[in-house]
Amino acid sequence: MGDIDNIYRHKPAAGGLSSHLVVLLHGYGADGKDLIDLANPFAMALPNATFISPDAPNPCAMSPQGRQWFPIEEIPNGAIKASDNLLNVIKKEAEDLNLTFKNVVLIGFSQGAMMSMQCLLLNNFQLGAIIGYSGALRDENIKAASSLIIDGKHKFSDTPILLVHGEQDEVVPFQSLQKSKFLLESVGFNVKTFSRPNLGHGIDPEGISRGMEMLKQLN
Repeated sequence: MGDIDNIYRHKPAAGGLSSHLVVLLHGYGADGKDLIDLANPFAMALPNATFISPDAPNPCAMSPQGRQWFPIEEIPNGAIKASDNLLNVIKKEAEDLNLTFKNVVLIGFSQGAMMSMQCLLLNNFQLGAIIGYSGALRDENIKAASSLIIDGKHKFSDTPILLVHGEQDEVVPFQSLQKSKFLLESVGFNVKTFSRPNLGHGIDPEGISRGMEMLKQLN
């Protein structure tokens, strides 16, 4: 497992101190630069937030110019293994802003969405919210959090979650949306979902708008 050694940054649009840290987690074969521009619309919803978009720690096996959080053949256990490293980086970034995990929002796409959900499940501290675009969970990802699941309910099950998925996704099947929702709700989370007709593996303006609506509720 490599180190996260490059992070793209976007200071609070309103200037001054940060009220939140929003962490943008890119997909397989991309890098932090791929998502940092999402800070522009999302900052309209959270103008006092600092946004960061780290490069995943490892070169992508299938696209050496890009990065990967874990090898694609290691789904689902790769996200479990990779979470500690990412959470340590997020903890340091939050502390540098005098923030706690409760002030941290994870927004991930594809493999980054898998990492967002896994970090939510495994972190020993509650996160502020999760937004996942085109992600997927499996039973193993839930089972890995067994120490935080008490009487069938996750310790931080009141964390807001929004999952968005294109109905024509050719990479992560659209059925993953309901599967992920079912798995998270089976341990007590209340999951909001948003389906995008005619959208493939990507993020569209409507999905961004729905994410902005969630972020506004955190102010």
